[in-house]
Amino acid sequence: GEGEACAVCTGLGVTKTVGQETCEDCPAGKMPNDDKTECLLCSDATIRPEGDSSCTPCPRPTVSHPNADRTACDNCSDGQVTNAASNGCDKCPAGQIRVGDATLECSECSPTEYSNDARTLCVPCEEGKEKNSDKLGCDDCTAGKYRDASVDVCTDCLAGTYSDEASSTCTPCAAGTYQGQAGQATCLQCVRGQYRSADMPAHQCSQCADGTFTNQLGQAQCTNCQPGQASMGDRTGCEDCAEGTYKKASGAGECLACPVNTYSNQPKTTECTVCGEHKYTKVTGQTQCLDCPSERTSEAIDNDSDLAGNDAAKQKCKSDLGAGCYERVLTTIYGTFNVPWLSATETEEFDCEFDDDDRKATVQCVVVDGKPQLKEDFNCINTEKSGEIENLANDETKTAEEKSAQLEELTNVEETNVENGVGDVAAVNDVVKSITTGTPEGEDITEETTENILGAVSNVVSSDIVVTGDQEEDAVNAQTDMMNQMVAVADSTEVKNKPVTSPSVAVISIDNEAAGGDPNDEQAMSSTVAFSLPASSDLNGLKMESSDDDTANTVLMIETKEGDNQKKLDMSIVLVSELTMTPDEDVKKAPVAATKEAGDEAVKDILKELDNELVTSSGSDAAPKKTFLNSLITEVKVKDAPEDFKLDLFMRPTIDIGGPDTSLVTKENGQRVQMRYECSSYNLQTKKWVSDCDTVYDMENPSTGVLCFCNHNTSFAVLMSAYEIDRGYAEAQSHLTTVLLSLSTLGLILTLALLLPAKSLRSTRSAKINICFTISLLLASFLFLIQDAFISSDNTGLIKLKSVGCTVYAMLQHYFWLVVFCWMVIEGFLMYLSLVQVFGSHISKYMLKFNLAAWCIPLPLPFIGYFCFTKTRTVGTVTITEHGYLADTMCFIRPESIPFYTLFLAPLCLVIAVNLIFFVLVAKVIKSSKSSGNISDQEQLLRQLKAAVGVMVLLGTGWFFGIFMAVPAPQMQVAMQYMFILLNSSQGCFVFLFYIVLNDQVKTHWLVKLGLQEEKKTGTSSAAATKTVTFSNTKQTVVSNSADAGQSDNVYENASLVTGDEEHTYSTAEYAVNEKDAKCEFPAKSDDNARI
Repeated sequence: GEGEACAVCTGLGVTKTVGQETCEDCPAGKMPNDDKTECLLCSDATIRPEGDSSCTPCPRPTVSHPNADRTACDNCSDGQVTNAASNGCDKCPAGQIRVGDATLECSECSPTEYSNDARTLCVPCEEGKEKNSDKLGCDDCTAGKYRDASVDVCTDCLAGTYSDEASSTCTPCAAGTYQGQAGQATCLQCVRGQYRSADMPAHQCSQCADGTFTNQLGQAQCTNCQPGQASMGDRTGCEDCAEGTYKKASGAGECLACPVNTYSNQPKTTECTVCGEHKYTKVTGQTQCLDCPSERTSEAIDNDSDLAGNDAAKQKCKSDLGAGCYERVLTTIYGTFNVPWLSATETEEFDCEFDDDDRKATVQCVVVDGKPQLKEDFNCINTEKSGEIENLANDETKTAEEKSAQLEELTNVEETNVENGVGDVAAVNDVVKSITTGTPEGEDITEETTENILGAVSNVVSSDIVVTGDQEEDAVNAQTDMMNQMVAVADSTEVKNKPVTSPSVAVISIDNEAAGGDPNDEQAMSSTVAFSLPASSDLNGLKMESSDDDTANTVLMIETKEGDNQKKLDMSIVLVSELTMTPDEDVKKAPVAATKEAGDEAVKDILKELDNELVTSSGSDAAPKKTFLNSLITEVKVKDAPEDFKLDLFMRPTIDIGGPDTSLVTKENGQRVQMRYECSSYNLQTKKWVSDCDTVYDMENPSTGVLCFCNHNTSFAVLMSAYEIDRGYAEAQSHLTTVLLSLSTLGLILTLALLLPAKSLRSTRSAKINICFTISLLLASFLFLIQDAFISSDNTGLIKLKSVGCTVYAMLQHYFWLVVFCWMVIEGFLMYLSLVQVFGSHISKYMLKFNLAAWCIPLPLPFIGYFCFTKTRTVGTVTITEHGYLADTMCFIRPESIPFYTLFLAPLCLVIAVNLIFFVLVAKVIKSSKSSGNISDQEQLLRQLKAAVGVMVLLGTGWFFGIFMAVPAPQMQVAMQYMFILLNSSQGCFVFLFYIVLNDQVKTHWLVKLGLQEEKKTGTSSAAATKTVTFSNTKQTVVSNSADAGQSDNVYENASLVTGDEEHTYSTAEYAVNEKDAKCEFPAKSDDNARI
């Protein structure tokens, strides 16, 4: 009221003017001042929400600050925190972030992260970068440093490595380079004389070993000095061994002083020369030898002052007297043996240095050509490294990869400087077996392990393992077992449908399922597997290819079949270029020729070597003693092979033997030897290569490859052998055949020339048969005679072997000889009718029938032979024609073939059998013929013998000897061949002899025609008076004339038909022209019926 005292406002109340009756409360965010006259904002760090009586700080812990009117606290944005005065927000420091209201403070990013501008995110630095100093970005690692996920900052690369800028890893120095310090941007090249391989520590290079060198910077390996050279002191080159020293092998080692009793008088010597007879050296390292005492006695040697105290020199001088073998040291892979003085035939035994059993090495002093020499028989098995390899097999602490890597090192001859021996082969097998059988079930051998194993096996098979004495059985077993281990590796490797290779061995596991193919789906995967290999390359260049690719470099195609149908089958394949796993003392490896010229020279050398080893046999082909491996050895193991499984292979030979012009040679004695390919397989029981597969290749162009058709699993290869296709005496036989056949051809021509123009001579029935036979024999003989002018066994003739022209020529020869055989039967049949049966033998139109039979029956046989036995054989994309009908070196039927036996020899045998029957019957008639009374019994006997021989030759019984030309006994064989040639090549001569020379009717006819004789007239018709006998197996007619039938001297008459003064003969039978004159009936009842 009025006059009352003013009260002080309490709480939040204020009076802003004088005389106010009431106090006004300050709004939220404000507080009264001290005198209560106004409302003031809360301080910067406080707020007063509605309903609060005082300003209070924002609650903690929070990241908030008072709002502008101080009525509430606002949160700081992400990336900010409350400032120190608690009245606002500050951005997080660089390298820190804050996200979310629950986070009260900024947190530091990891050492490999930086904060973004909003301080809401830590951004990681990429590998190869590190956080920069302001923590707001990344900088690249400098060269020589790296950063990966394992480190926070860029770190120096270790010694032996380097890095470029921004590297996440350090790169090891490449082979041939090194780095000895950490944190380097590059590696340094090894200096000359040093090297570093990829598996050596990279912080330094190593000096080349003795016997090796590098003459360029940055070399990964040292180069071997040649035999006879040692490396220079700084290993930057090689220098020749000085006189008096030697070095046998290339590579590691120094030049050694020549042992006592040897010398070298030239630099770069690879082997010291043993002092000559009656010469010696006192000490090692000599350049010349000294003379033994001139008095060649043991006593003089013992007493010689120059030899005093030098037992080795004395022994050498005594050895030259034949007393024994002098003392020496033998250093071998099986140990070092100190051989004492050995008397002639004396033997010394040594314990095998590295074998635990009782094996002994023996050295015997033998005398050869009067000179004593040592015969070494090392029956040892293990070498100094065999035990280490064997221990590796039993080491269960090493992984398969570690075992295989060490195995490859131990078998590397250049690294160990120890050749591989028999025991090493067996030990390697044990290591490989421990790897293949020790791999956990369901797991495969890794590709790297497979490569290491193949490298080790390649080292072994490439070694020259010499086997002697008792080693042989162990060596062969170990070597063949190695092939089994390679098959196991192929089965177990994780690599499918791709070759894993080494220089000498490759394995391939064919898995249809792994290839994404259903074995029953013909489109999924081809049943033909093909491999290519560049010429003169080791197996590291082997590639698997499609069978449809260009086959220029294709060395192998494998095609699996079930019956005659292609069948996709899983299989393991092992390819080997050496014979070590398939040992056979009779088989050698053919050299690899880089060029065709080198190949041709190799073929000549091999032919010469094989010719020296050739064993002559009684057959048409001589069995070779030595053969050459001329392809990759292919071991095929087909899984789950069907019952009628077949395996077809295409294999390209290592050396192309060329056509007959290079593969066939004729020696001075006329013997012809030809090199041929043979598909062979290795027999594990006999440890021999055997030819048990069909071999098909084009002999005229063998470079197309060889097809092998087999029906079993094993190791296959193409072997190269020399075969004798003509004996040494074949040249003489060939000349004899040519001369006789030429004379026969001339005789046949003269026979036709003298018979055909004379109607009276060719009108008889027998004459017509004889003329037909003569024509066929002339054609066959002429074709055979002139073939050498057009056809050559080395295929250089006008008509090429196996060509269409050659086929036609062979078929013509075949046909005409069959025609000859037919006429031979007809001749025999006619003779039988004329001289044996005689009566009841009428055949109407016999000439027509005989001609149809002789010329038509043989016609289909050549066509059957060619078209039925000539077929194409295919493997993959390679097709070769197999000529089962044509011979290899001439245009005729292939000898000793089915066509030859069935279509030539069988008809011939039939002809001979029939004609032999005719011959026996006719010979019986000849034997029973009577003398005409005006000749003696002796002359009659000679006439009968002449007739028998004539019949035999003319009936072709000389072919009988041809059947027995292949009898086993060489002497009998040659005799049969000459008999065959003499009788059959001269058949035309006999035709001329019997048809013309001994035929009185023909002689009389032409003497009269030429005016050299008057024609004789008789009371009897010439037909009845002329007695003619025709023998038709070789086209010969013997005629005898008699003015008086009662005085006949015809030895071919049938004595059983002679009545009184009348006699029945072949002549009277033939010349009966009507029933009135006929004594009997003969093939035709009248001449009219006989004429064609």
